[in-house]
Amino acid sequence: MQGVLNCYVFKRHLQDYAQKVGISTTMYETTKGGPSHEPFFMSTVIVNDVRYKSLPQFMNREAAEQSAAEIALMELTKSGQIQETNTQPLLAAILLLIHLLLV
Repeated sequence: MQGVLNCYVFKRHLQDYAQKVGISTTMYETTKGGPSHEPFFMSTVIVNDVRYKSLPQFMNREAAEQSAAEIALMELTKSGQIQETNTQPLLAAILLLIHLLLV
C-alpha cells in the first residue's frame, strides 16, 4: 500500500516547489480519449510557461495529472532548478506506474 500512496505525491511536491520559487500557479490540461466504455486520459502541466506532458493513456484523470507532475519534477531536477529530491517515493511511484501500464 505504501507504493500506492507514494504515487499521489507528485502534484503536491510540484505545487510546493512552485510556491517556494514564487511561481503563481501550476495549471493542468487533461484530455479524455478512447471509447466511452474504456476511456483513457492524458495530461499536461504548465509550470512557468513550460509544458510537461504525462505518459499516455491513464485510466483516470488523477493518475494522468500525477504523471505530468512527475515528469515536470524530473525535468526540473535534471535542469538543476530543483536541488533536493527524495528519490525513494519517486522510484516506488515509477514502479507502480509501470505495473499499471502493463495491467
